[in-house]
Amino acid sequence: MSIATASDIEIAPTPAPARPILRPLLLAAACAALADWLFYGWEIGISLALFFGALGIVAVAGNDLRATCKAQIAMSAVLVAGLLAVVEDANALSVITGALATAMFVIFLTARGTASWQRQLFEAATIPLRGPFQLAGDLFATLRRMKGQLPEWLRPASLVAWIVPLAAFAVFLGLFASANPLIEYRLTQIDLHALFNLVSAPRMVFWALIICLVWPLIHLRIRRKPNRESEPRVSSVADLPDMDDLFGAKAIARSLILFNGLFALQTGLDLAYLWGGATLPGGMSHAAYAHRGAYPLIVTALLAAAFVLIAMRPGGPAENSRLIRPLVLAWIAQNVLLVISAIFRLDLYVAAFSLTYLRLAALIWMGLVAAGLLLILIKIVMRKPNSWLINANAATLAVVLYGCCFINAPWLVATYNVQHCREVGGTGPTLDLKYLASLGPQALPPIEAHMKEFPEMLLISLATRLDSNRDYLARPGNWRAWGFRAWRLERYFATYPPVWLNQSDSGKG
Repeated sequence: MSIATASDIEIAPTPAPARPILRPLLLAAACAALADWLFYGWEIGISLALFFGALGIVAVAGNDLRATCKAQIAMSAVLVAGLLAVVEDANALSVITGALATAMFVIFLTARGTASWQRQLFEAATIPLRGPFQLAGDLFATLRRMKGQLPEWLRPASLVAWIVPLAAFAVFLGLFASANPLIEYRLTQIDLHALFNLVSAPRMVFWALIICLVWPLIHLRIRRKPNRESEPRVSSVADLPDMDDLFGAKAIARSLILFNGLFALQTGLDLAYLWGGATLPGGMSHAAYAHRGAYPLIVTALLAAAFVLIAMRPGGPAENSRLIRPLVLAWIAQNVLLVISAIFRLDLYVAAFSLTYLRLAALIWMGLVAAGLLLILIKIVMRKPNSWLINANAATLAVVLYGCCFINAPWLVATYNVQHCREVGGTGPTLDLKYLASLGPQALPPIEAHMKEFPEMLLISLATRLDSNRDYLARPGNWRAWGFRAWRLERYFATYPPVWLNQSDSGKG
C-alpha cells in the first residue's frame, strides 16, 4: 500500500473571496436619495457640484483607499478644480469636466494595482456606459452565490408563512378601526396618495438611473489590461517586405521635398493676398478667400502631422537620416505657418460675417492644432518618446478645455458682434437680432451697454426680442440652481434695470 506524499496531492486553487454587495448598494441608494433631494423637480446649478463632491467622498469611502499622501493631495486638487468649473456655470463642458474629475479622483485613489493614466481615463470616461451592465452582472453574481445560503427568514417557505398572519392582522385592524375612532382617525391621516407620489414611476426611473450611473464608482472594478508578453509577436505593417519601398527613406525624402514645395506655394499665396493685401481676381473678396481656406487648412495640418509621426517613427528608416530630418523640421514650421494663416483667415471671415459659437470653437481648435505641431517639433528635436508626445498633448487639451469652462461664450460673442456691427459705426455686418436673442440672458450686458448708439428702429426690434431674456429674473429662485456666472448676471440686472423700452418711447416722442 503506497502512501501519497504532499507532492502527489493536487490542491485546487482557492477562489478569491467575492466582494460584498450590500454595502455598495446602500451607498448607491444614499447617492440616489441625495440626487433626488438636489435635482428632482429643481433646476441644476451648484447642486451638481455638491453631488459630485459627495459622490467622490462616498465612493472613496466605499472602496479601500490605496493612494499615497501625495497622490491624495494631487487628486483632491483635481476634484476641486472640476467642481469649480461646475460652480462657475453648469453647462455641457463643465458637467463633463466635473464628472471626469470625480471619476478620476475615485479611480486614482482606490484602484487596485497599477495602470497607466490613459487606461484610467478610459475607465472614467466609460463609467456612464458601463453602469447598467456592471450593476446587473454584480446582482446576478451575488444571487448565484447566495443561492442556498439565505437565512431562514428570507427563504420562500418562511415568506409564505407570513401570508396568514398579515391577512389576519389587517382584518383585526379594520375591526378595531370601526370600533375605536382614534384608530380610525389615525388611519385616515395616512395619505396614500402622497406615498404613491413618492414612489411614482418617473421617480423610480430617476433613482434607477442614478444608481446605474454611480455604481461603477461605488463598486469599483478596474479591468486590468491582459499581459501579452508571452504572445507571439505579430508582424507589423513596417515589417512587411514591401514597406521599405513604400515608406522607406527614399520615399519619405521625396514626399517631403514635394510637400515642402507645395506648402511653400500655399504660404506664399497667403503672404501675398492675406497679409500683403494684394488684389484678388475679379469677383472674389478677401472674406470669401479667407472662408474657402480656414477649415481645409486645419485638416491639411492634421494630415501633415500624421505623416510626420509615421515618417519619424522610432526605429524607422528616416529617424537618423541627415536629409530627412531638416526636411521634416522645415515642413513642420510651414504647417505652423499654415495654421496661423488659417487663424487669420477665420479672423477675416468673422470680421465680415460676425462671430458665432462654432467660429469661436474653430479658433480654439486651431490653437490646439498649432500647439500639437509645436509639440511634435519639440519631440523630434529633443528625441522624446511617443509617450511624452501623448502626455503633452493630453495635458494641453485638458488645460484648454478646463479653461473653456470659465469662458462666458454668449457674453464674448455678443460683445464682439455689437462692438463691430454697422449700427454702432463698426466695420462688421448688421446685427443678427435673432441670433443675439438666441444667446440667452448672458448676452444682455454688452447689448445694453451700446443702447444709446442704436437707431430708433433697432431699439424697437430689440425691445421685443430682449424682453424674454430679461424675464430671467422672474424664474423661481432656489439655492440648488445657483451658479457663479448666473449670480453675476443677476447682480447686473439688479444694478441696471431695463432701459430699452424708455429709449424707444422717447425716440418716438
